[in-house]
Amino acid sequence: MVAAARQFADTIAERMRALNAVPDGREDTVAATAGLPRFPSGEQTTSTVVDLITDRPRRVAGTAREVHDEVDQEDPSTADLLHAIIDGLEKFAWMVSAENRTA
Repeated sequence: MVAAARQFADTIAERMRALNAVPDGREDTVAATAGLPRFPSGEQTTSTVVDLITDRPRRVAGTAREVHDEVDQEDPSTADLLHAIIDGLEKFAWMVSAENRTA
């Protein structure tokens, strides 16, 4: 999952450079602009952690979905990249969430 997230970030950064934009991947910038809640401190149950981890890719995929159609109107190539990233994020969320599934 981490390797895929790095690849997704690299793909978007490369696309931004191709469009003459300058990505800012510094940790403090990403943390301040990501819109994700802080991971809680202290000991957590396994099921809570699974839910917390599942929430992150779902939220990022949701943000990508929110901007996808507008991006598609301006730049279909970038929208295609977003579509692939959304698919990957939703797959990871499903895979992680399955850890809490009871049959």
